[in-house]
Amino acid sequence: MLLFFVPFTLPFITQLFRVAPLKRVYNIEFFQPSAHAVGGLELMQGVFRKYKRLLTPLAKAYNLKLPKGVLLVGPPGTGKSHSAKACSQILGFPLIVLEWSSFRSYGNQAEYKLKKLLGLVDRINRVLLYLDDFDKGFAGDDDLSRRLAGMLLTWMQERTSEVIVIASVNNLDYLPPELTRAGRFDDIFKVDLPNNGERYEIFKIHLGRFDQRFLNGGDAFTEQEWRRLLKETHRCVGAEIQNIVERAAASTFYAMFPSDVPLTNEPTVLEITLLSLLEARQNINPLAIREADKVERMRNKASLQGLPSSPVDDSVYSNGNVNIFS
Repeated sequence: MLLFFVPFTLPFITQLFRVAPLKRVYNIEFFQPSAHAVGGLELMQGVFRKYKRLLTPLAKAYNLKLPKGVLLVGPPGTGKSHSAKACSQILGFPLIVLEWSSFRSYGNQAEYKLKKLLGLVDRINRVLLYLDDFDKGFAGDDDLSRRLAGMLLTWMQERTSEVIVIASVNNLDYLPPELTRAGRFDDIFKVDLPNNGERYEIFKIHLGRFDQRFLNGGDAFTEQEWRRLLKETHRCVGAEIQNIVERAAASTFYAMFPSDVPLTNEPTVLEITLLSLLEARQNINPLAIREADKVERMRNKASLQGLPSSPVDDSVYSNGNVNIFS
């Protein structure tokens, strides 16, 4: 996550005072819009750019409104939380991250707490309310879960504030049918395993955190090296790619500095090699391979109801662009 400084204007300070009760009572996370690089998901980001136009006076003159909610469906680690932060940046809305399943722990107080929370969100206005792991709150299939879902749906239908609800789901089977019926969540996006072109972009984003050669569009690998790396990381999700790069960066550091010798001058530039990435890849077992049956069920279910969040891979690393005669 990128850290940044926000100018302390009067509206910002007022907003902080409104958010303080949310953090204290509901243990939420609150993020101001910040620059988040995302590898892929261009179609979904394009839709949120259209949403931004609905905030203009021109759209309001035509009685157009923001969508009530957006559902992100896909296997764990595919970037649903990260994409919510990117959408926060596109809209210029702060992001409130709430673990929906936590309301089950409040027991008899759950409905009261949810009502107060939604009231506070309404007063903050122009915010993204991100319900993380939304489906886990319905895993018990009990009456409390359904009552909370009913309260949320009623609020989404009746509110007049400019708040967008984004909910992330791994398993659609856990959600009550009324939540996925037309008119509930305006858009449902399938956040899938990244294709070759997206994995290439994700690798470069994380490599740039450690190796300056990959910053600002730079590259240190040949096309052939990239093809080998992308082949070896087939079915790896963004979170696993991040782990591979971090492991490779650490192993490179250990090799450069075999002991804790204090630096006497400027530190040597860290250069991550293809070999170190391939070695790091051998130390993880991707979820989409380890739990292939479960992941494929999630993907198939998401495909039935969700819009694609990424276009067809047209990068030079697309499987369709492989020269089989080389």
